Amino acid sequence: MTPEEYAAQLDSWTRDGVIEQILSRVPDTVDKREGSIIYDAVAPAAVTIVDLVTQFKQFVLESYTQTADNEFLDYRGQEKGLTRYAATNAVVTAVFTDVAGQPIGVDNGDRFATIETQPYYYTVSQVLDGGKAQLTCETAGEGPNHYLGQILPVTPNDDVANAVITDITVPARDTETDDDYRARILKQSTSVAYGGNIADYQAMIAGLETVGAVQVYPTWNGGGTVKLVILDNDYDIPSDDLVTQVQQAIDPQDATGNGYGLAPIGHTVTVVAPTARTINMSLSIEIDKTTDYTTAANAAKQAIADYIVTVHKAWANLDNGTRSYAQSVYRSQVFAAVLKVPGVINVTGLTLEGKDADVQLVLTGQETQLAELGEVTINDAAATA
Repeated sequence: MTPEEYAAQLDSWTRDGVIEQILSRVPDTVDKREGSIIYDAVAPAAVTIVDLVTQFKQFVLESYTQTADNEFLDYRGQEKGLTRYAATNAVVTAVFTDVAGQPIGVDNGDRFATIETQPYYYTVSQVLDGGKAQLTCETAGEGPNHYLGQILPVTPNDDVANAVITDITVPARDTETDDDYRARILKQSTSVAYGGNIADYQAMIAGLETVGAVQVYPTWNGGGTVKLVILDNDYDIPSDDLVTQVQQAIDPQDATGNGYGLAPIGHTVTVVAPTARTINMSLSIEIDKTTDYTTAANAAKQAIADYIVTVHKAWANLDNGTRSYAQSVYRSQVFAAVLKVPGVINVTGLTLEGKDADVQLVLTGQETQLAELGEVTINDAAATA
């Protein structure tokens, strides 16, 4: 019996049921009708008993990793030596110019804000050359990950006429969800991170907070060599700065193999970003008479984009049976995603990269691909009939 099944049994405890059980033990010679002395005496106790059973049900669920949540899941994880990943702060690159359009410097600690109703605030954390600087968002989490554009000075600076965020250097991540944390706790029971094995490198990368996923390729270029192919917290191709940061943390390039990073002594580690494989798609949709084609087409494009995000998030899944990585963009999944769009009743003529076949990504130590959605052409089946 699982904790959920046992908890479901406890749901059968109701006030009326408890009263009935108690009164069944009272002799029939006693008046047990509602409003009688004995009935009125046991009714409050029945409510208390049901409350206790409800609390006991919650105690049962929170006692097991498979069913615990929130702080109780934190306790279960801490017993395994694992803590929930906290939300991190995005790091962006911004360009600053004066009234003449010339690069202008700023100082560490200067604050800027986005031009939104509910702005995000940034603090200059590293001054770069050429009127550039890296800024750290003061709000943790994924919210500011996709903001590019103008920012306004909060710290007075009459020399800055224009400030623009041009790049999300290190995307942030949200606090780890219960489901993800639970999966990580349970996974530890089946894999032991030790001495530079694959699980060990996965644990190293997970602890850096700036990487969303990693593929580990041991002995990719001979004994003692390890290649780590990483994605950022948006599960996308990381910036060069992020790749460099991870390289320096795992195995510094100026002393590679000497154990000055997290990697064991003797391991020469190469950290790289995957190569984007741009996948163009073409399809036709048939819609019902109550649906506008443009609305349906835009929703279909978003549904396809959402599917590609799920592909990104599963990119680092290692097949324990074959001990290798394998991933495809499936036509069937694109069909399924589009058919869920309200008003779409049929999908035909779907091609990926100009072919009516799935796209299998290359995932090897020599080349590692990440699916990127290219141009999506959606035709109106009624117009082309």
